[in-house]
Amino acid sequence: MRPTWVLFDLNGTLTDPSALGAPWGRPDLGVRILGDAVRGGMTDALTGGDRPFREHVRAAATVVAAQEGLDPDGVDAAMEAAAGLPAWPDARGALEALRGGGYRLAVLTNSGAEAGRATLEAAGLLDLFESVFGVDAVGTFKPDRRTYEHAVSGLDAAPGDVLLVAAHGWDVAGARAAGLGAAWIARGEVVLPPTTPEPDLTAPDLDGLAARLLAR
Repeated sequence: MRPTWVLFDLNGTLTDPSALGAPWGRPDLGVRILGDAVRGGMTDALTGGDRPFREHVRAAATVVAAQEGLDPDGVDAAMEAAAGLPAWPDARGALEALRGGGYRLAVLTNSGAEAGRATLEAAGLLDLFESVFGVDAVGTFKPDRRTYEHAVSGLDAAPGDVLLVAAHGWDVAGARAAGLGAAWIARGEVVLPPTTPEPDLTAPDLDGLAARLLAR
């Protein structure tokens, strides 16, 4: 069945996290910092914490810099980069194609809604989305099913009419648990753990996702 809404994860899916490691000349550290920040958010979700995601990014950057023996002053520069991560090169073209094909687009981010809008604006993508949802409205982090339910409610849609797109297996699992469809972008993880629910669609990148959705 063709979904009405395509709901995108933001960090790592639409935007490139390698900029987080750029202050140290180590763009390879960006994915690691983002992943550690996500785990911090998950810890908060399980223990009842409610820190802004930005605090988890700073904590992750601080720890990674210390582990790698890097200048701690780079953390502030990493946080400046975090506020304006660049879009993946294929993001805008894929999103425009989906809109042209009749899909409605929205974002659900582990950042707050305002921070998410600021990131999308800096990446040159904000104009392509009808709605931007942040987990701050729920007081927890993805993959808590309440975050996806919040987005579905805001779209005034049924869960089955919404397809979440993410480059993270944990996001696929959360969306499926909340009754949404899910598409996995294999850009960074390459292989899904066998314990992750099977996504409805898999694509190597956003262009590949758009092609598969438009072929429906």
